[in-house]
Amino acid sequence: MVRVLLAVTHEQLRVALKEHLVVTGEVVCGEAGTPEQLWEQLWHHEWNVVILDMPLSGQTKLQSVRTLHELYPVIPILVMSLAIDIGRHHWEEAGASGVVPKAKLATELPEAVRIISRGGGYFSGDGPEETRT
Repeated sequence: MVRVLLAVTHEQLRVALKEHLVVTGEVVCGEAGTPEQLWEQLWHHEWNVVILDMPLSGQTKLQSVRTLHELYPVIPILVMSLAIDIGRHHWEEAGASGVVPKAKLATELPEAVRIISRGGGYFSGDGPEETRT
């Protein structure tokens, strides 16, 4: 069972993502709609993957990935992003295990979660990597 924390500001998107991921029965999802809820979930539960679509207080999403990775380095971070102009190396440098554009969530998210939960990387457009370098 893969434990996924959805750190997504918009409630309707969280609900839709949760429904999309749990349909196979292989994923259990927790939810955080604010940075405070994110920290609480990380403190009280163990997660295999964090799907991040919220900036932490006063930070860009890229800075938020860096902060989250510094505090919880063993939890893979999958970023949902509209910012296609930020290159893969910037996300990896910050500590992300993968990035999926919001426009491709329906087709790529379950596969990205599967690969990242097994220690791989998934950066949309580059194709999946079963092992992280």
